[in-house]
Amino acid sequence: MLHQGIILREGHVTRTIYNLIKDKRYEDVIECIVNCGEAANTRAGLSTLGHCYYHAQKYEEAASCYEQLCQLVPKEAKYRFYYAQSLYQAGIFAEALRVLKQIGDKELELREQCLQLQSAILYSSEDYAGAQSLLNQRAGGTAETLNDEGCLLFQADQHEAAVQRFQTALQVGGFNPLVAYNAALAHFQRKQRAQALDCTSEIVEHGMRNHPELGIGAQVDTDGSARSVGNPITMALSGITQALNLKAALEYQDGNVEAARDALLDLPPRAESELDPVTLHNMALTDAQGPVAGLRKLAFLLQLGAPACPKETFANILLTCCKHELYETAADILAEHTDLTYKYLSQYLYELLDALITAQTSGELAEKKLGTLASSLSGKLRSLAARVQEVRATSEQQALRDALKDYEQTLELYLPVVMARAWISWREDDFLGAEREFRSSAEFCSENAICSVWRLNAGHVLFMQDKYKEAAAFYEPIVRQHSDDIMSVSAAVLANLCVSYIMTFQNEEAEELMRKVENAEELKGNQGKQYHHLCIVNLVVGTLYCAKSNYEFGLSRIAHALEGGSGARLYADTWLHVKRCMLGLLTGMAKQNIILPYPAIQEVLNFLKSCEAYGLFTPANIYAATDRIPSEPLTIGLEARKLRLLLIKLSEYENY
Repeated sequence: MLHQGIILREGHVTRTIYNLIKDKRYEDVIECIVNCGEAANTRAGLSTLGHCYYHAQKYEEAASCYEQLCQLVPKEAKYRFYYAQSLYQAGIFAEALRVLKQIGDKELELREQCLQLQSAILYSSEDYAGAQSLLNQRAGGTAETLNDEGCLLFQADQHEAAVQRFQTALQVGGFNPLVAYNAALAHFQRKQRAQALDCTSEIVEHGMRNHPELGIGAQVDTDGSARSVGNPITMALSGITQALNLKAALEYQDGNVEAARDALLDLPPRAESELDPVTLHNMALTDAQGPVAGLRKLAFLLQLGAPACPKETFANILLTCCKHELYETAADILAEHTDLTYKYLSQYLYELLDALITAQTSGELAEKKLGTLASSLSGKLRSLAARVQEVRATSEQQALRDALKDYEQTLELYLPVVMARAWISWREDDFLGAEREFRSSAEFCSENAICSVWRLNAGHVLFMQDKYKEAAAFYEPIVRQHSDDIMSVSAAVLANLCVSYIMTFQNEEAEELMRKVENAEELKGNQGKQYHHLCIVNLVVGTLYCAKSNYEFGLSRIAHALEGGSGARLYADTWLHVKRCMLGLLTGMAKQNIILPYPAIQEVLNFLKSCEAYGLFTPANIYAATDRIPSEPLTIGLEARKLRLLLIKLSEYENY
């Protein structure tokens, strides 16, 4: 017999089948046995099929095979256990428990395995009390029991005790990537970044060494075009997917979105339809294509429902909508999934999201809601600060660590509320109101290390009020903190600091900062990385001079930033600065308030002519996710031509 290139010679069928199983070619074995007619319905055929279906992660088919075996050989308890195990993996928990109860306590050899499986089912069903009750009946001190104890402690938010159990399990049973991942996750919850990364690195190293067939990192080497390896069971057991997803979460939490994408790119290559829900969820949050593509993925996961959908999905889809100002979408999702609101959103997060959505229709009501939330949290912060001071007077180090942890956790909740209140004033151009909010929260946020975003936005608010000296005082520590890698500082911060120096007559400091940026950008460029920091700094500085009516110097800086209009830096974002300044110039010339010398006008015309040529097919406008994009959008080339024509007319150079 011949099956897809596999020759089954008479008398050698069994040997061929077992060799295929040894090579983990489960799909081929399934194909062979299914096509063997009656042999597929025998005890040997069903047993082999069940084994192969299970290892091919087709758990419902495996359960069907073991169900038939239970009917065929009712006295064989192991088939009932395998049947329950397959049902559990398929997410059919109630039926799995029913089958396990049929085994009972008579089969002593299977007793420990049955208790372990029952614990896992109850844990997955979120019946933690039931899982704990069964755990108490199991043999103590084994790696499996220690791991399960750690999982229950983790669920009870006793992360330190959970770490100890996981580490003991690794010592007792040797290295197990899944237990190591549990330890990494517990470290992650304790905000022990270094320890969590160590655990994930160890898992990845073991995976690369023991499973080269998974192609870990192959997507990086092939620019994402590596051939899919599918979802072999070795991938699930290796812990690779879990470890790299956790690494991505660590980077994302620190604001390193690019590093998070890189971690996900190291995953074994798979087609999008083959991705597990957690990977799809994390790819949605880091999607380089923008919020719409990410929201589609999150919406798909939300439709899957439990247990496939990660519980963080609901909160993250709402936060993503609010982040990109899709408040109506967020409101619709909340209205459609009221059951998930109570299940997956904390009272704090619900109140914060509700206030942000309310702000679209009533800023006053939103401010009231946020004020109540801020007042509650600030009161708690004051009492916790007093508690920290009390404990400092004693020698109880553990009590001090716990008190500081409680304070920082509350501060992390307080910070988004402060930002939301300041944002309501900011969007109304009420920068003084935003400043008042920052000053009122300075008591808690001004000195704390976790409040870097507070200091950054405080600097922006002061900058917008032309309080350049005060703004620079907030920007300078950010730049100094990253002096070894100035490219990791936001280009907006560098540009604003440079402007602040210029406006406070510190031109030498501004020039020194620009030199540092230029040198760092050149160095990164030699390493194959492209940055536009210097371009943005020059654009902002040029715009500043144009705002002060010094169009000759201002437009020359802008032209320099865009490489004369002929470089890759000419796109909608940068073009926005150009046309704003040009329209300001043209308005001034039309009112005869501004006169440019002939050489300066020639330079501007040449610059616009270059933009016209190189921006012929480049869109001129930036569209939000909710905007309707016209069928024939304006291009930079077309707008540059119109601006050039207006400048020629106003300059009376008709023959140019």
